[in-house]
Amino acid sequence: MMDFIKSWTISVCLTLILSAVFSLISPKGTMGRFYKVIISVFIFVSLLYPFSDFDFEEFNSDFDIESEFESTEENLAQMQVENIIKSVLTENQIENAGVECTVFQESDEIRVENVTIILPDEYEPERVKQIIMEETGVAANISRQ
Repeated sequence: MMDFIKSWTISVCLTLILSAVFSLISPKGTMGRFYKVIISVFIFVSLLYPFSDFDFEEFNSDFDIESEFESTEENLAQMQVENIIKSVLTENQIENAGVECTVFQESDEIRVENVTIILPDEYEPERVKQIIMEETGVAANISRQ
């Protein structure tokens, strides 16, 4: 990308220098107007010519905003689900539990693929599983620390 900008800038500078020289030596009057039209066309073509070699596919891959946005949305959805489950656990006096989940975002819907709760030894796994199912509707997997 930077090579393209560098070559385009050099091309523009050389074109303007050549155009200035030709406009200084062009005759006055009707023929002078003709030369100025030719010089203007030359400047226009030389400004556009570098774009004929430009790789627009490379430009699109550098700025793939849509996939970045989708990835960010999925990360936010995952954090949202984890925070909801952590708050349910905290409301039920279950402390120091870790939550890991896998979610997929499809349009405006969040699909929870997997939720794993990492429990300390002092809590009963079946009770925690039941609490999560009742309050969130998610079937969680329980593992110990």
